[in-house]
Amino acid sequence: MYKVTGVTPTSMFIEVVDVDAYQQQDDAKKLSIGSFIKVSDHKALTVLAIVQSFRIKDAVVTTEGVEPTQAVFVIEAQPVGSFDNEEFRRGGQQIAIPPTDVEVATTEDLKKIYGGIEVEKQFKFGKMVQDPNVSVIVDGDKFFGKHIGVVGSTGSGKSCTVAKLIQEGIKASDGQAQAGVLNNSHVLIFDVHGEYASAFPTARKITVDNLILPYWLMNSEELEEMFIESQEANSHNQISQFKFAVTLNKQRHNETLEKLNYDTPVFFSIEEIHRYIRNHSCATKDAKTRVLAIKERVPDLDEKYQLFESIEFEDKSTGKINGGPYEGEFDRFASRLETKLNDDRLAFLLCPKKPNGDTYSTDDLGEIIRQFTGYIHEHESNVTIIDLSGIPFEVLSIVVSLITRLIFDFCFYFRKPKPNNEEIPFMLVFEEAHRYVPRTEASRYNSVKKSIERVAKEGRKYGISLMIISQRPSEISETIFSQCNNFVAMRLTNPADQQYIKRLLPDSVSAITDSLPILEKREAIVIGDSISVPSWVTIDEITDKPDSNDINFHTEWKKNWMEIAFDEVINRLK
Repeated sequence: MYKVTGVTPTSMFIEVVDVDAYQQQDDAKKLSIGSFIKVSDHKALTVLAIVQSFRIKDAVVTTEGVEPTQAVFVIEAQPVGSFDNEEFRRGGQQIAIPPTDVEVATTEDLKKIYGGIEVEKQFKFGKMVQDPNVSVIVDGDKFFGKHIGVVGSTGSGKSCTVAKLIQEGIKASDGQAQAGVLNNSHVLIFDVHGEYASAFPTARKITVDNLILPYWLMNSEELEEMFIESQEANSHNQISQFKFAVTLNKQRHNETLEKLNYDTPVFFSIEEIHRYIRNHSCATKDAKTRVLAIKERVPDLDEKYQLFESIEFEDKSTGKINGGPYEGEFDRFASRLETKLNDDRLAFLLCPKKPNGDTYSTDDLGEIIRQFTGYIHEHESNVTIIDLSGIPFEVLSIVVSLITRLIFDFCFYFRKPKPNNEEIPFMLVFEEAHRYVPRTEASRYNSVKKSIERVAKEGRKYGISLMIISQRPSEISETIFSQCNNFVAMRLTNPADQQYIKRLLPDSVSAITDSLPILEKREAIVIGDSISVPSWVTIDEITDKPDSNDINFHTEWKKNWMEIAFDEVINRLK
């Protein structure tokens, strides 16, 4: 029925020479695009290949001038592995020429593809599209231990797929469930739209209302991104004086600590920094000594800290009092600082307060980090959700950068002593990653790109893996995506995104990857180090789903006119 007519390193060409016999077969033995076939040789080597395309063989004119009456189909298949002594191997040997047998792979054959993974490492989350009786099994250690890219257009089922992957990954064993104890999984989800809380009912949920993230934890890139306008002509002077003021202020408020620098995560007063910049902009100095002409110095205060206080300067006088070195230069800078300090939307960052009204200090660093790691005494949890939907867009990237860096630093220093060889692996899940780590070189994204790229390049050494999720993968920093070893690619309709993902995928299996634009909802292509062969998968259904359902516009429009509680909405806008 079948005849192999050509073999290359990447393709096999097979003729269906008896179409009538082929048509009389059971549906299970018929081929379609994406079907698996086995091609064997006389040495008992069997190559597994995926049907990539088929065509009708060109008609041949006989010597009598009569064309064949029956069409001959030619199938092009792409080899993906081989069976050697019933064991499936990716890639595999070249088949001996000529091949002797061609047949459709059975369910049992397909199960052998995933049978080489140790039982304790097996991780399942879907079935083969080509055969729903076959569960797709990946190596859980390689899947979660190496960075994951999840991509798909809106409506492809991306959020439910992400929820399914995490739910299955953190699932407690039967013994742990019966004992009511948590396992050692740790997942931090950056939730841009506030949709994952319903998928993880027991997760710790952090919103803008209970987020503890003091500004003094920011490093140099984050501080400058927050407060410096890089396009201003004197931005270099702004950076210089701001850096000096922050470092000096950290010394003032942390006198017992040594070796403080601009990036040390300890308390400093942003209000005092504002006064320092404002004072510099209106300062005057003695014409002869060049000492700042302060009318009345704060008593019992070190001279170097005077500019942090509310002080007045002598008026300029020809030959006696001149303008200070930065006279008028920092007016806009000081005004920008004041505007941010008075912005109630940024209070969670610039003016965080404890329930008793006290200010968070360096001594509270442990409590701040505990909230992100799930180690809150009264609410320990495997999953922590950072709801970013209430975070002002202008500081979104800074918030993501700061939390990512804190987790990296925590894991870095946790492994330094590494008591009893214990490991606490974390996975950071970045939803809608193109919003805060774009390919653009804009300075406003420098800090977050540096933080996430550092984890992408170095995180696995310290027990941190990433899950990068996006509907526009071509707009994400290529440095980050290129570090992903596993991909769950769902339907992508944008040609630029399709080509970008194909270029990044670790396997070139066009028989599968060409299906990216036509995948159904909850269908995905799974490719990477963790899976025996690139697979076309239907993701299993889940019970606890993210709150990501689309609004049914036409159905809603048919309902009666609805009144809106405008006052309540307006209050939220303020």
